[in-house]
Amino acid sequence: MPGAVRVSLFILGIHLLTLLPVKIPGFSVVQAISGFLILSFVPGFLLLSYALDKFTLSGVLYAIGFSVAFSMLVGSVANAAYLGLSVNIVPFAQPTMSLLYVGASIILCGFVWTVAEPDESRSLIDQFPEYDVRILLLLTLVPVLAVIGAMLINRYAFNGFTLLSIVFVALVPVFVYHFDKCGTYYPAAIASISLALLLQNTVITTYLGLGDGLAEYGIANAVLRNGYWIPGAAKDAMPRIGVLQPAYSLLMDTSLLWTFKLAHPILFAAVPLVTYVLTSRYFSKDVAFLSATLYIFLPRTYQIISRNTRTGAAIFFTAFLLLAILDTNIPQRLRRLLIIGFFWGVITSHYGIGPLVVFALGVAYLLNVMASVILENKRPSQLWLSRVALFSTLIIVWYAFLTNGTFNFIANSLYSQISGSLFFTQSSTAVRSIELATASTGGAFGMPSGSYEVMFIGHLLLGVFTSIGISLVYFRYFGHGIPFLFDIQRWIDENVFPGLSENVLKDSNYIHLAFGMFLFFPLSFGPQVLSAGRTFALVMVIVAPFPVLVLRSMRLKRIGSKPAIALMIAFFLVTSGFASATVTHDVSPQPTIDGERIVDSGSTLEQFAYYAGSSSRNSIVASNFMLGHLSDRATVQTTRLGKFIPQFYGGDRIANIRFTRMSSTAESSGEYVYFSEPETVTGMNTQRLIGFIFYDYEPLPSYTGSNTVYTTGQDKIHYNS
Repeated sequence: MPGAVRVSLFILGIHLLTLLPVKIPGFSVVQAISGFLILSFVPGFLLLSYALDKFTLSGVLYAIGFSVAFSMLVGSVANAAYLGLSVNIVPFAQPTMSLLYVGASIILCGFVWTVAEPDESRSLIDQFPEYDVRILLLLTLVPVLAVIGAMLINRYAFNGFTLLSIVFVALVPVFVYHFDKCGTYYPAAIASISLALLLQNTVITTYLGLGDGLAEYGIANAVLRNGYWIPGAAKDAMPRIGVLQPAYSLLMDTSLLWTFKLAHPILFAAVPLVTYVLTSRYFSKDVAFLSATLYIFLPRTYQIISRNTRTGAAIFFTAFLLLAILDTNIPQRLRRLLIIGFFWGVITSHYGIGPLVVFALGVAYLLNVMASVILENKRPSQLWLSRVALFSTLIIVWYAFLTNGTFNFIANSLYSQISGSLFFTQSSTAVRSIELATASTGGAFGMPSGSYEVMFIGHLLLGVFTSIGISLVYFRYFGHGIPFLFDIQRWIDENVFPGLSENVLKDSNYIHLAFGMFLFFPLSFGPQVLSAGRTFALVMVIVAPFPVLVLRSMRLKRIGSKPAIALMIAFFLVTSGFASATVTHDVSPQPTIDGERIVDSGSTLEQFAYYAGSSSRNSIVASNFMLGHLSDRATVQTTRLGKFIPQFYGGDRIANIRFTRMSSTAESSGEYVYFSEPETVTGMNTQRLIGFIFYDYEPLPSYTGSNTVYTTGQDKIHYNS
C-alpha cells in the first residue's frame, strides 16, 4: 500500500471516529484538525504523491491548492444534485457532509492504490531534509504568541503581548537571513511570520468587522441554517463562501465565526510560500526569501485580505495558477489539470479577480509571441491561445449563465472603475484623500496620522522600485537576445544581477506575466472592486522580487541586502500599529491594537478609523433587539458609520426594518433612532464616506424629547413620540 494512501486512510478513519455519539476528551481538537486536512490537504496529497516522483515544497503547495479546489467542486456537485433531484437529505448537515468528503477521498485512495507501483511506499517525512527541532519550535512559538496577544486584547484590552509578538515577527527574517546561510529554514520562517500576522489580525477582530467579512458570514450562515446553498448574484454566487466555509464549519465542528477566523488565514499563509517558490526559480534563494517577507509585510495583505475570504481565496488560487503555468518540471497532464482547477478556483471565489487574471494572461501571451519571433534563443510561450480562450469562456459561462446577473455587474463595475479610476483621477480614493489635507487633518497627504502617510508613500515607492526592477530585468532579457546589446548585458550582470538564473534569460513567460500583472498597480488606488487590498495583494504575488532587487545592493558586497531588510522592518513596524501604540500614539492602519486608548482619549478621526474596522458586541446585541422586537416596516434612523449588524441574529421572527440616514435635527416624529457605539463615543453624525476613513460629519443631534426604549453599553435606541 502506498504511503500516501496509508496516511490518508488514517486521517479519514480518525475523522469517522469523531462522528460517533461518544464524548471523548480531546476529540474536538482531533475532529477540527482531521476535518481541516480532509478539505485542505488529503485529496491533493493523494494525487501529487502518485503523479510526482519526489514530494517537495512545490508538491505540498500544489496538494493544498488542488485540495481546496477539489473540495469546492465536490460540495458544489452535491448541492446541485440536491437542488436538481430534490433529495430528502440536505447536503450541508452532519454526518452527511463528513461522509460526502470522506467518501470522495476514499475513492481517490482506491484510485492511487490501484495505479501506483507495488513497491512504491515512500513516506512523506522522508522527502524533506532533516531540520533542527529546536529551531522549528522557536518558529512555531511566533504565531502562538501572536494569537495569545490578540486574545488578550479581546478579553482584557491588554496590548503588551501583541506588541512583543510584532517585534518577534520583525526580527525573525533578520536572524534567519543572517544565520541560515543555506536557506534551509527560509520556508519555515515565511510560514511562521505569515501565520502570525494573518491569525493575529483575524483573532483580534472579534466580529469580523472589516470589509466584506460580515456579508460573507451572513451568506455561509444562511447555508448552514437551510442545509443547502442557492447561488445568487455577486457575493452569493461564489462557492468559496456558499460551499466551502459551511463545509469547514461542519467537518471541523467549529462555530462559523471561528471558521472565518482560522480556516482562510491558515490557507492564505501558503501564498507567501508560493511567492518564495516562484521567485527562487528565477532568482537566488535570498531574493526569494526577502520577496516573500515583503509580500506578507505589506499592510494591505495581512490586514485586509486575511478577513475577506472571497478576495483572499481568489488571490490564493491566482498564486497557484501562476505557479503551475510557470512550472515546466511536472507532467503535462498534471499541469493541465492543476491549471484548469486553479483557474476555476479563481472565478468561483471572487467575481472581480478573474477578469484581471485573464487580462494579464492575454498581455503575457501577446508579449511572449512577439519575443519568441523577434529575439533569439527564447522559449516558446507556455500561455497557449487556447488556454486564454478557455479561461475567457469559463468566465462568461460561469458569470453569465450559472449565476444570477453577476456578469453584468462585473462588466459595469470594471468599466466604470477602470475608466474613472485607472490613474490618479478625481474619483480615485488616493486623490480624494489628498484633497482632504487642508479640510480635515492638515497632513501632507490628508491622512489621519503618520502611520497612514508611511503606508501611502510606501505604496507609491514600491510602484517606483518595481518599475525600475522590471525595466532592469527586461534590459537583461533583451540583451540576451540582441547581440549588439552585449555591453548592457555585461554591466547588468556585474552590477545588478550576478547569479541571475538562466531561466529569466530564456523564459519569456515569467517576465511577461509579471509585467501583465504589474499593469494593475494603478488600479490599487481605486475604490470598491479594484481597491488597494484586492489589487495590491494580487499584483505583488509575482512582482515582489523586483523592488527587492533594486533595494538589494549587489555592487557593494559588504552592504548586500541590509538596505532591503532595514526598510522592510521599519515599514512593517510603522504600518503594523507597533509604533503608533508605543511611541507616537496616533491612529494606525491596524487601530484595534490600541483600541482602548482610541475609544477613551482618541481624536474624532482616530475613533472613526477604529470603528470602521471593528464591531462591538453591544452593537450586535442592540441589532438583535431591533430585529426581534421592532414592528414590521418600522423606520430607523442611523448614521453612515452606524453599526447595525444582523448577521448574528438567530431568532425566528425578523422584523422588516427600513433604515434612513440620520438628519441634522430630531424632528422626525414617529421614527426610531439608533445610536450605536461609534455615534455615542465620537458624538458625530457621519453622513458619507469620502476616502480611506474620511467622512462628512456634523455634531450628533439632541433627542431630549424622545423616549429611550433600549440601552446596552454605549448603544441606545430612541423612539420619537
